[in-house]
Amino acid sequence: MKRFMALGLVLMMAAYGVIGFSATSYASDWDKAGKILTGIEGVRILTGGRFDLIGNMFGISNQQKYGYQKSHPAPRKHHVKKRRYCSQRVWVPHYVWERKYIPEHREYTDEYGDVVVEGHYIKYKVERGGEWITTCHR
Repeated sequence: MKRFMALGLVLMMAAYGVIGFSATSYASDWDKAGKILTGIEGVRILTGGRFDLIGNMFGISNQQKYGYQKSHPAPRKHHVKKRRYCSQRVWVPHYVWERKYIPEHREYTDEYGDVVVEGHYIKYKVERGGEWITTCHR
């Protein structure tokens, strides 16, 4: 659409250029047109491009393209990418908790002699498989 509008503008100016040579014009007419265009452009500059009458008429106004920019941008830090060495493989085990029932039984202690231990459960950790993981050093 923008190309069509620009092409139309060029064609109109070319047609006026061919016809304009035969038509008479006065310097005061061009003076008035110049003052009007200067005023419109001055308003656009003072508003930072937010008011663009000619650009909006022809659909070629792009406000994001001409945003405000600092005159001196902050210096960027150049990060050097460090090389990573991923050569060491480590075995990482997977653990699960298992329960086991211990039935009632008798035990002997020096302090109490024969002691009856009631039935109970115990929990203990068991390795169930695992995986190899490659570790990286910087």
